[in-house]
Amino acid sequence: MTNFLVDSDKKLLNLASKLKDVNEIGLDTEFIRESTYRPILALIQVSLPNGEIYLIDPISIHRRDLVSNIISSSNLTKIIHSSKQDIEALYSYTNTYPVNIFDTQIASNFISENSNVGYSTLVKNLCECDIKEGSWRTNWLERPLSPKKVEYAADDVRYLIEIKSLLIKRLKALDRFSWFEEEQLNELKKSNIIIEPNEAWKKINYPLHFSTQELALLKNIACWREELAIKYDIPKRWIFSDSSATKLMLKNDKKTMDVVNNIKQQLTDSEMSKLMKILSLKKVIKNKNLSPKKDIEKKCNELLGYVSDEFNIDSTIIATKRDLEIFTNTNSEARFMKGWRYQIFGKLVQ
Repeated sequence: MTNFLVDSDKKLLNLASKLKDVNEIGLDTEFIRESTYRPILALIQVSLPNGEIYLIDPISIHRRDLVSNIISSSNLTKIIHSSKQDIEALYSYTNTYPVNIFDTQIASNFISENSNVGYSTLVKNLCECDIKEGSWRTNWLERPLSPKKVEYAADDVRYLIEIKSLLIKRLKALDRFSWFEEEQLNELKKSNIIIEPNEAWKKINYPLHFSTQELALLKNIACWREELAIKYDIPKRWIFSDSSATKLMLKNDKKTMDVVNNIKQQLTDSEMSKLMKILSLKKVIKNKNLSPKKDIEKKCNELLGYVSDEFNIDSTIIATKRDLEIFTNTNSEARFMKGWRYQIFGKLVQ
């Protein structure tokens, strides 16, 4: 089937008109995110039920509202594999959060003992077709697009509609379609993907022994870093890494200054002063361990293994090591104490 390049507003209008007659599309994006906070959208691939594939060139498009209309349509299902980064790239381009997504990677986690399989593996397993890999090494901002790039891009959406149909059949046969719906709703909510500075601390794998006061300090440090990464449009790791964020709290003054002095981005005096003011509020935090509860952890792990084998699902989809640590060592409610996870595992470890 011919692949069509959409490199003008007129062509995009024609595609938008076609999409009014369908209720689902395969969708993928190509983007660059090496030296920026936000991904730079370089290509949008769309496959139609009739087999036609369209490659939308964001560099040549002026009417971003047409893309917004496509991704925000509640009448059009967008089938995407491992959609979080695509959602973020589309949001960065349009300032519109995509809705009505069907994530094939999330769905496949409930029918296979292997979790988070790649797109090419899923195509091979479900459609018995081989597709070429390696497109991630490509500079998608280069123009014109070579025939090889066009083929790579088209393959990324060629089988999505077929895969969705096959996944739904298997999920329903296993009576797990509601699990998928619940999981996708939680995973793809906006707050999980588009990070607000005051919520950035939640993405840091901080020690569970942190007190309320220590968490308040971490929140301020993470918010400061996120705001600067957004302002300068740079990866936040260029300011400092997640592990360094906790080191600012856990280490002595010399090592704190080592982290501060290694910040790559040139900051203003007021920006640096704000960080030092935040750090001045910290108390001496010693590295400490939670009281180990090895017997409980061992029993939970054994039970998790049994449940994983019974349902033929990767155990990490049911509960991660951190989930178990939260359950056994803190008063916080672990992720597996609600929803489908509770039904097959949580209620067994109460």
